Amino acid sequence: MQDVGVRGAGIRPMQPVPGRLPVGAEWSYEVDWSGIRLLADVEDGTLCLRTLEGDDVTARFPEFAPLADVVPDGLFDGEAVLLDAGQPSSLALFDRLRRADPRKARTLARARPAILMVYDVLRLYGVPLTARPLDERRATLGRLSLDEVGRIQVSPVYDDGPALLAGVREQGLPGVMARRRDTPYDADAGEDWLRVVAPAEAPTAPTAATAVDLPTAEQPPAGPALSALPPAERPSGPAPSSGKVPRGRHSRGQEEPPGLW
Repeated sequence: MQDVGVRGAGIRPMQPVPGRLPVGAEWSYEVDWSGIRLLADVEDGTLCLRTLEGDDVTARFPEFAPLADVVPDGLFDGEAVLLDAGQPSSLALFDRLRRADPRKARTLARARPAILMVYDVLRLYGVPLTARPLDERRATLGRLSLDEVGRIQVSPVYDDGPALLAGVREQGLPGVMARRRDTPYDADAGEDWLRVVAPAEAPTAPTAATAVDLPTAEQPPAGPALSALPPAERPSGPAPSSGKVPRGRHSRGQEEPPGLW
């Protein structure tokens, strides 16, 4: 993994580690969207998208360019998602990565647009945020109204991990991401971010599952992706205190395409 961006120099991307589902108020939960992990670095109103390996794939995803119109300076962590028959498809994303010709990428983006699911903000308007707790970073992310950008969606956060895991299992999704709420963004603290694979069989003790409303190829999700759960409580704490932050308007197969997580 490489450091990210000029202003992001010294930032190494975190990676989730496999683990069992942790339960407790100190954890938050998200869907494992089974996409291509991307770091979106906007500087001086210009977007650069890089994989964890440091490859510049900006030209492959022209539909994400409007992010720079809403936030002219920021560093975001997320993943690109493409659907195949209503399910996230790693093969479709790999095919997009192979298209180096910008004209072909624009054609593909119009015919089959991807969605950038954002789940963290590491820098905003020159203020580094990696030392702040996850809840504070997510609160800052929520104030940016990124969902107003056509193909950008903030990945919803939920409190009920077992219900979420049961829901993604029923719909054949890979699993759940569990993140510790009070921790900084630290690449050496893998135990703070766990990938939990959805079990092949339903748990012995039934859990109230939730339906997962996946975005469609034509229309990004307009609201929380998990309709049967009550809306997750977004952190409402203050914006970072040192420096003013203005308001803005994945078990995989054995042979994974490169760049997927």
